[in-house]
Amino acid sequence: MNTDPSSSPLAFMAAELKRLRSLAGMTQEQLAEATMYSPATVAAIETCRLIASKEFAEHADKAFSSSGFRDLARLEQKAAEIREYDSYVIAGLLQTERYAEQCVNPTRPELTPDEIGRAVALRMTRQKILDADEPPRLWVVMDESALYRVNGDAEIMREQLEHLIVMSERPGVVITIIPSGEGSTAAGGRSFTILTFKAETPVVYLEDIKSARYVRKTDEVAIYNLTFEHLRSSALTDVKSRALIREAIKRYAK
Repeated sequence: MNTDPSSSPLAFMAAELKRLRSLAGMTQEQLAEATMYSPATVAAIETCRLIASKEFAEHADKAFSSSGFRDLARLEQKAAEIREYDSYVIAGLLQTERYAEQCVNPTRPELTPDEIGRAVALRMTRQKILDADEPPRLWVVMDESALYRVNGDAEIMREQLEHLIVMSERPGVVITIIPSGEGSTAAGGRSFTILTFKAETPVVYLEDIKSARYVRKTDEVAIYNLTFEHLRSSALTDVKSRALIREAIKRYAK
């Protein structure tokens, strides 16, 4: 069975289960005990030999203190629009592989090199939705500090910012920057993602140090929608944001 996360939703879910288990610092045996399934079942799901049942996914959500595992692959693939705010790093959907590795490494010190590699691969896999026949509309708002926080070295940063320019010129992709001079933002520096669908209610994705969850309650989602609108109003236009990114690139020139 092909376990490449990009090969199928089943493989993506298997890889995501391993990622969340690693973030939670759990062994397969510990997850098996928490979900009341056997270690063999957990191993079979993580190697794409068994499809995770709805019941297993629900138990895994509780074990990871999250509410998004069972829906992650489906939601990512079905989103019609994605709006994301990031405070001090480039948005995950816009990261280059080398930049992503530098971001993952210090934030997850408990992971082994292989686990870091899988986490980066998952991030790269997420980006494939932007190359779909009908990709979701993407609007990203970032703080200017993300352009100057050096993850890696000057070469990696230059490559990353040049990639931002390329992505910003794609139809359906808008990248706007909040200048540092605007001061504190409405989100208080906390990143979040709003996923909107054609035939389902929108949800908000939140990722913490050792867990991730979705917010689905209408009144709570409305607060994030309002917050995003405030953030967007504080940001430069996409054209001026592109110019700001080009200025930042000069800082990393040889």
